[in-house]
Amino acid sequence: MMRCNLILFFGVFILSFNAKSQNHPNIKFGDVTAKDFETKVYTIDSNAQAVILYDYGSADYVTNSDSWFDISYTYHKRVRILNKNAFDLATIQIPLYKGEKTEEVLNKIEASTYTMENGVVNKVKLDKQSLFKDKVTKNYTVEKFTFPNLKEGCIIEYSYTIVSPRWRDLRSWYFQTSYPVLQSKYEVTIPQLFNFVFLPSGYFDLKPTNLNIDYKSYNLFDRGEGMERSQSFVYKATIVHSEWIINNLPAIKKEKFLTTLENHISKIEFQIKSLDYPDQAPKPILSTWDELVKELLKDEQFGAALSEKNKWMDDDLEKLIIKNDTLATAKNIFDFVKNNFVATGFDGIYLNENLKKTFQDKKGNASELNLVLVALLKKAKINAEPLILSTRDNGLAYEMYPLINKFNYVITRVLINEKEYLLDASKKKIGFNHLPDYCYNGYARIIGERPYLVPLFSDSLKEKKTTNINFYNSEDGKKIEGSFSSTLGHFESFDFREEMTNSSKEAYFKKIKNGFSYDITLSNQSIDSLDKLDERIAIKYDFATAFTEDIIYFNPLFGEAYKTNPFTAATRNYPVEMPYQTNEVIIVYMDIPKGYKVDEIPKSVRVKYNDEDGMFEYIVQADANSIQLRSKITLNRANFDPEEYQSLRDFFGQIVKKQSEQIVFKKIK
Repeated sequence: MMRCNLILFFGVFILSFNAKSQNHPNIKFGDVTAKDFETKVYTIDSNAQAVILYDYGSADYVTNSDSWFDISYTYHKRVRILNKNAFDLATIQIPLYKGEKTEEVLNKIEASTYTMENGVVNKVKLDKQSLFKDKVTKNYTVEKFTFPNLKEGCIIEYSYTIVSPRWRDLRSWYFQTSYPVLQSKYEVTIPQLFNFVFLPSGYFDLKPTNLNIDYKSYNLFDRGEGMERSQSFVYKATIVHSEWIINNLPAIKKEKFLTTLENHISKIEFQIKSLDYPDQAPKPILSTWDELVKELLKDEQFGAALSEKNKWMDDDLEKLIIKNDTLATAKNIFDFVKNNFVATGFDGIYLNENLKKTFQDKKGNASELNLVLVALLKKAKINAEPLILSTRDNGLAYEMYPLINKFNYVITRVLINEKEYLLDASKKKIGFNHLPDYCYNGYARIIGERPYLVPLFSDSLKEKKTTNINFYNSEDGKKIEGSFSSTLGHFESFDFREEMTNSSKEAYFKKIKNGFSYDITLSNQSIDSLDKLDERIAIKYDFATAFTEDIIYFNPLFGEAYKTNPFTAATRNYPVEMPYQTNEVIIVYMDIPKGYKVDEIPKSVRVKYNDEDGMFEYIVQADANSIQLRSKITLNRANFDPEEYQSLRDFFGQIVKKQSEQIVFKKIK
């Protein structure tokens, strides 16, 4: 399957496809027969606990009593439940928006459960008294119900209509779900007055199956906005009916090394760009980045306070400024926020409290803390601006379109002597000019005078780890003594520091000792640079063990080897998205134990992955007294297409197999 990355404007959309008609009749509600129960195992997924037989949606612009437009949505879904583990599908929740003056209205709800009893289809309708309403937030309620008479093998079916006054917000459609779908169909009918950007994604071809053009007249009344004049007019519209039908969609499932399924699920989203009145210039609705940035910098919940004097910062800031040393001052301010403020997680780019209260309370979400950092730096006359991004688990943000709801995180960008530094003050265990790996998810956007893109790609990061292990015979020849030293990469160092906030050195080295399958003593344990956040952590210890058996099977990589293949699935539908490139080196020197000889030793091997994309080396040299070994794994990319999965899995399979090989020592008699 080819990934679809098309982005189409409404006008281009009309011209790009010829109107065509195919016969795809809608399935009628209630038209369930005994034949629908014959299939026990579906070829699309023989292990499926449920299958979506039919998933239908439509959106149609209709006029309302105010002589303007609502959107009428119709939904119809039919599901075969094969196993009780899929009974969660039988609880339906329908979110509805409610504003101060307008609200979405739920109509025409039907729901039935069908079972086979003595060769006859039995139908049990939903009792409308079983509908419940919950208020979720100020602006949203949820209508919910659970199907009656659930049994394994049953079919459930429901349909309803929602009339929404939110004419700007054309709902997205997800063709894939966590269960396989036999047919997914979405129809959209839009008067040409509404100029939309179509944003398809996923791996299925999302060109319309049908595209028809019609014409219609509307009597409309436009109240205008701001200083604009209200007007009544007859609108003779071109109506474009677009229809997408996709069959046999596999279930979407979470896999390892995947940022978020949201990036890969087959769906289509819509963003209104402008209103195109007849004989008038288009009326823009979708902002440009320049316009959006100006709005954000004036927004009380984002950047308004950044341009103010903020005298309430003076006392703290005075202690942080180092005259004639801008970089040292920036580091002091960064450490001040990081060490004195409590991060409460991250839940979007906006302030929950005003900046002054966040500063006084000394706590806030990640975005609030980084906006405090920007304000302090600006007050110290340091070139600093906020940078918005979408984290890896939030999905990709669009580079071209200023869709602010796609962003969920704020960091700080500092420019000192023409060098750029990127800071995140919400993480106590991270150094200056380092970011958590979840920030590297495509392009970020400067919110400043020049709102340019800042590339933050995982393929630009290389995590380097070096381990040295030395084994020596003791002076009396009765023991093997040695030293272990491992310098972690920056991201592993950050993770290690986070882990150690709830642990201790003693507990950590006790865990290492307990990980050995033979008796060993550890001494001179140390963790270097644990509190030097700009440095990489080095873990060191000395060890001693005794060999007494006649035959010794020994893995010289000392627990640093890959024990299992990280890619366990036989097949994969999605790309592999690692957080960074890899460079891991293990260097081993070993005296041959006194009284023993080498009986078997691994052979050297060098394996390339895709020519220059990766390399695995396992080089062994031995003489009568010692063995030297070097294991090196490099991956020069972090992201791999689904078609490359099998070769990547095989590559790591070879690594696991080779690194598990042991040296066999046999006692000399």
